[in-house]
Formats: sequence, C-alpha cells, structure tokens
Amino acid sequence: MTQAACDPFVIERVFDAPRETVWKAWTTPEALSQWFGPKGANGAVTEFDLRPGGLWRGWMIHPNGTKMYSKSTFREVTPPERLVWEQSSTDADGNVIPAPILDNWPLIMLTTVTFEDMGNRTKLTLTWLPLDAKDIEVATFEGMKPSMTGGWSGSFDVLDDYLAKG
Repeated sequence: MTQAACDPFVIERVFDAPRETVWKAWTTPEALSQWFGPKGANGAVTEFDLRPGGLWRGWMIHPNGTKMYSKSTFREVTPPERLVWEQSSTDADGNVIPAPILDNWPLIMLTTVTFEDMGNRTKLTLTWLPLDAKDIEVATFEGMKPSMTGGWSGSFDVLDDYLAKG
C-alpha cells in the first residue's frame, strides 16, 4: 500500500489520565464501545484482535441515523506507546465498500496513534493518511480536514468524559 502524496491530518490532545489508562481506553473493546466515534454516535466492537495482522471490526450508528460498519487491520501494536492500523468502511459482512456518508472518501486510511507519558496526563497524537488513493479521493481528504478536526475533537471530548468516570 502506498501513502497518498498529501499532508497527513494530525490532531493532538492532552488527556487528564495516565498513559496506561488512555492506552486501555483505545485497546479494550468494552472501552472503545463506550466512546469511539463522533459525539452522539452509538456503536459496538464486534471483533478485536490486538496484534499486528489482527482485526478490529465494529459498527456505529451516527446521529443522523446512518449505520456504518468498519474493519481495521493492525499493523503495529507497541504498548503503551503506539498503535497503527489500516481502516476501511465495510458492509455488514466485512467487505470493503465506499464510505456511505461521503462521496469520494479514500477506501483505506492509515491511522497512527501515539501516547506520550506526561505523568498523570497523556499527550495523544493521531495521524490520518489515505492509502492507495485516487486523485479525487486525495482532494476530498484534503478538503475535509476542517471537518475531521471537528469530528475527532468531538470523539476526544467523549473520551475525556469516559476517562473522567474512571
């Protein structure tokens, strides 16, 4: 898979929780089901094999009522420092399909999440980049960066709430 010739989307956030706690929120299916996704979305993790080559599958119902399925394949798992996976929209059977809520979105995204230890706090950096993308998909990705900032910020707000509950 080749990375698109574009600048990656990068977002950072400092969470008021130790790195090990934030790591568990990203690597425990029960925790992910509680917070992962945009504000107002509900979802579930249906498969989670946390190892290189392992799958993470699930579904999410967006606030507008659209149900989406996804599949991710872990490339790298380095506890508690780094996660890397390839992510795609799928149908209910796990077959990769175009994203149902956005025309010309890249079929495969590379997600990298790093967790920096700051004592009782954790700096998280998420990087997103299209893989094997057509020019129109790269243009769509570039044009959606402001929306991605809002979407991921909303997800991180939900993660903040989840972490505060302990």
